Amino acid sequence: MATQQASIADTASHARSAVFAGLDAADGRPDLFAPLSDGMSSAFAASARMVAQGIEASLPDAATLLALLPEALREGSAQGYARHLVHADPLARFSAMLIVWRPGQHSPVHGHQTWCAYRVLRGTLHERHYRWDAQQRRALPCGALTRTAGDTFSVPAGLRHIHALGNDSDEMAVSLHIYGVDQEHIGSGVNLLVDAA
Repeated sequence: MATQQASIADTASHARSAVFAGLDAADGRPDLFAPLSDGMSSAFAASARMVAQGIEASLPDAATLLALLPEALREGSAQGYARHLVHADPLARFSAMLIVWRPGQHSPVHGHQTWCAYRVLRGTLHERHYRWDAQQRRALPCGALTRTAGDTFSVPAGLRHIHALGNDSDEMAVSLHIYGVDQEHIGSGVNLLVDAA
C-alpha cells in the first residue's frame, strides 16, 4: 500500500506541474478563452450533478456493496486508507473502488484529473473544502462538511472542487468511489495533488 501511495503521489505531482505550467503561460495575456472556460465549467458541473443522480438511482444498497469486500479487507490498513477495485467497466469508461478508512486516516488535499463520485456506505467522512488561489498557487480552506452513510456526491475534473476526505470519527468508515478512468489509470489519472494553506 505504501508503494502504491508513493507512486500515486509521484504521478499526481507530475500532472500538477503540467497543469500549473499551463496557468503560468496565461499570465499577462488577455484571456481569450474565458467564455469557453465559463461555459465548460457550467457543463462539467451539470454533468457531475447528473452522475450523482445516476449513482443514486442505479446502485444497490450499502449492504450489497459492502458484501463485495471480504470481511478481512473491511478492517483497512494501518499504512493509510485502503482502496480495493470492485468493478472495471468493460468499455473502460469508469472504475469503482471501495475505500476503507480507519479512524484518523485522510486523503491529501486534491483536485481531480477526471470526474469522480462517491457514496458513504458505512460510518462518516469529513470533507474539507478548498478554493484555488492562482496568485498564491495553492488551495485555501473554505469550509467543511460531514458526509454520512447514504450521502452521494460527484465533482468534475479540475481545480474547481478541491477537497480532502478523512475519517475523524472513532469508527471505521467505508465509501464507494467511482472514477472516470479505466482501472489501469486509477493510480495516475485521478487525484491532482495541490499545495494547501
